[in-house]
Amino acid sequence: MVLLTFANIFKIMNQSPKAAKIISSRRADLLQIYKDAIVKKKLPIKDTPENRKKFQTILLRGLKKLNEKKVVVVPDQAKGAIKQKDKNLTAYGKEANKAEPDTIKKAAIGRDWTIITDNCYGVAYMKALNKPYESPFFSMYIYAPDYLTLLENFDEYMKITPTAQTPAGKSRWTKAERKYPVLLLKGSKGPVEIHMAHEKQSPEEAIRKWTSRKGRMNMNKADMYVKMDSRDKFSVELGKRFLALKQFPHKRLFVSQKYKDALGSLKDVTVMDYKTMPPIGTKTEKLYPVPAK
Repeated sequence: MVLLTFANIFKIMNQSPKAAKIISSRRADLLQIYKDAIVKKKLPIKDTPENRKKFQTILLRGLKKLNEKKVVVVPDQAKGAIKQKDKNLTAYGKEANKAEPDTIKKAAIGRDWTIITDNCYGVAYMKALNKPYESPFFSMYIYAPDYLTLLENFDEYMKITPTAQTPAGKSRWTKAERKYPVLLLKGSKGPVEIHMAHEKQSPEEAIRKWTSRKGRMNMNKADMYVKMDSRDKFSVELGKRFLALKQFPHKRLFVSQKYKDALGSLKDVTVMDYKTMPPIGTKTEKLYPVPAK
């Protein structure tokens, strides 16, 4: 009796141009499917035309299911990187944890927001959801003029793969050299700088994290909670442009007492109890958590 081995069926499948294209460079996956779906189940493997057709179908369906399981599973940590639990034990990690709120309104978790922010607002919210960051707007900050350029041309700029600024810490917004990667989104309205302040590794790793987190985004603007504050080259004009962004129905502008008269009475504005500049996003979130609606 001639048996239908995996090598034989793989050779037979490759004779079909359509099948060959599907199984290209997937021999290892197909072999595992063959073992699990045919050998372990002790199916009759006599080499007959019926079995050839049957086993090809089993392998191709198994490959399809395997592809579906592997869709956009992007790790948030590069190979060889320090695990988060170990990073938390470092001096930098301990200091960062002190600044991050560890509570969140339970009602907010019922709404699966995509967080868009000019600095690290929404960290506690993502921790409460127990998910990887589903937005690239964490571990970074953006100067207010650049942030408005990005928001006003959101669809264009979010399609751009960032490049690293050279030299690495150079910024057009300050003379001081940054000690972290500065990324650039080069769009039609000019470059937007992304200051990866908490990503002190290589620019390549910062680009990888921005790209992988962006890949998890829900791009429906109705599900985005968009936050801005009066820091980093902010002006009244920029604040009004932010409030005029009709494409984002859920937004909040946090301003210091300095801007109370100019902006405090407008919709979607929160005046904070700080004279000149609000705190960073994690502190703002502790005072004003991500809302439920």
